[in-house]
Amino acid sequence: MKIVTHNNPDLDAVISCWLLKRFLPGWEEAGIDYCEPKSTIDKKPVDSNPNILHVDVADGKLDHHQTSEKTSAAALVFEFIENKLKEKGMDFKELDREALVELVKVATEIDNARDLVWSESSELKTHFYLHNLISGVRGMGRSDEETMGFGFLALDAALHEMKKAIDARQELKKGIEFESPWGKSIAVETGNDNVLWEGERTGYSVVIRKDQDNGSVRIYSRWDRGVDLTKAYEEIKKKDKGADWFLHSSKVLLLNGSQMRKMKPTRLNLEEIINLLKKKE
Repeated sequence: MKIVTHNNPDLDAVISCWLLKRFLPGWEEAGIDYCEPKSTIDKKPVDSNPNILHVDVADGKLDHHQTSEKTSAAALVFEFIENKLKEKGMDFKELDREALVELVKVATEIDNARDLVWSESSELKTHFYLHNLISGVRGMGRSDEETMGFGFLALDAALHEMKKAIDARQELKKGIEFESPWGKSIAVETGNDNVLWEGERTGYSVVIRKDQDNGSVRIYSRWDRGVDLTKAYEEIKKKDKGADWFLHSSKVLLLNGSQMRKMKPTRLNLEEIINLLKKKE
């Protein structure tokens, strides 16, 4: 089994190879090789060998360069894998599929230069974006194998975070909404830490997350809402003397539990913490 893409691979080539190795049954251990854009690895007609998949190269079934349609090799590969899974009576896991659709959508936009009209496209921070980092790896003269390895690790991480974010949005639907002094807020009991960031992105001024496994609590709030958790911290310390609480210097993070230190979890339930947060300054 061999996957072939063009040398000096870009994001579309990288994500196409990644999709095949991660999600096409039987291709997990396939090797990856590289050739010139209009050629094949064995100089034979493209797609003539079922054990060799040419992607984003050679004008084959998994290459989009022979069409004017605004698609990508990643989109063709995703559809190809989904059809192969259905032939075997299988399907993507629901959370995987939802996340992969988003990843492929972004890759397709980038491969068709649609990222140029993103609102932040002119800002230097876009050089943190994966397609630009891959370009940077290539620009530093690293090998195709190094570029592919970097991209695979990054895409594994992106998929992991995308799935956690999607799950967090579902968890937020189960949360308890309340009005804090700074606006609409929410409290959720969940093992998914991403509810904190997703809650803030959704627009909640304060997000409380109680870990359903170890009982610890983390409270995040938006700096742009004028939040100051100092009074809440003082009230909680009075009421919850046996627990460890830490107020961040920003005054918008109140933590009982941290990945960096051992802390005694609170004995307060969500309702008690919500009531303390509801108090006017």
